Amino acid sequence: MPDAGDVSRRALLGGLVGAAAWSLCGSAGAAAAKEKAKPLASKAVPVVQDIEHGKRGTTLTLNLQHSMFPAPGSRWRDATTLVFVPSHFRVLDDRRVDTVVHFHGHKTTAAEAMKKHQLREQLDDSRQNAILVMPQGPVRAIDSSGGKLDRPGGLGRFLSEVRTTLQRAEVSKALAAAHVPAAARIGAVCVSAHSGGFGVTARCLKHGGFDVNEVYLFDALYGEVAAYLDWVLERRSQSAARSRHKLVSYYAGGKPRSNSLALIKSLRQRGIEVLHEEREGQLSRAEITKGRAVFIRTRIDHSRLTYQTNGLRDCLYASSLHRRLESDWFADKDGEREIDRRP
Repeated sequence: MPDAGDVSRRALLGGLVGAAAWSLCGSAGAAAAKEKAKPLASKAVPVVQDIEHGKRGTTLTLNLQHSMFPAPGSRWRDATTLVFVPSHFRVLDDRRVDTVVHFHGHKTTAAEAMKKHQLREQLDDSRQNAILVMPQGPVRAIDSSGGKLDRPGGLGRFLSEVRTTLQRAEVSKALAAAHVPAAARIGAVCVSAHSGGFGVTARCLKHGGFDVNEVYLFDALYGEVAAYLDWVLERRSQSAARSRHKLVSYYAGGKPRSNSLALIKSLRQRGIEVLHEEREGQLSRAEITKGRAVFIRTRIDHSRLTYQTNGLRDCLYASSLHRRLESDWFADKDGEREIDRRP
């Protein structure tokens, strides 16, 4: 996959003067008209829009060709993708860049959701050796479309462009020890979705062109139940570190609850062991880690469900991502797990 080209806006061509002007101004008028007809200089939009350093890591604001938008037939035009690289991240000898992709819900933006749901903080707290990638979806709208990521191969193209962009010289310099070397590749991928992010997530699983390891739904199972069922049942390649697909679904009420119960029934009918927690905290940390299909009923408000009890952090703790740093999360792995709240 070639590097993403800078997006450029064509300037309007200057209009040609009319025939009367030619006759009145003679050769001088003709020369002026030719000069006016030249296109104005293009103003290229840089791929790397912003680099922000924080105490937990570096956040990159990127303008990517293969992000969700703009896409033919869609009114959404924002090509922004946010990438957070924790300070502790390192590309090791296996050259893997394990990646967490998060799709935000309705009526928000990537930047707003990143901050409100404390996604960077939760990844950093998990101590997993992974990066966080968050494309801009429909802006503050009730819309679950995924633009270019709805298309066959869309997720694969997107992840490839994220990787090559992180390998650019200016980004490598900014990331310092956490940089992504030229020989690196995308490793394990976990996809997280809140609320309306369920739609693009399902289509990435069906035909995204990249074998997703794990999916975390946060009050997000509003539809596409068959797609999630098929994905859990499908085994990964024999060369994969884990041959299974793992699903964790938090639900409160309404459609996510009824769809979660229906999916639980379908999975069990097909012989899949399902862990169903009806009171948050009942399952142990060991069970969540080993489970293939985990459903957690919660009473947390829909808008806070992703972060208030560290939902994403705990999914990442229990994930198949490669850990580089020590963690005490498994010190008490058996019995009911403690539920702690974010400030």
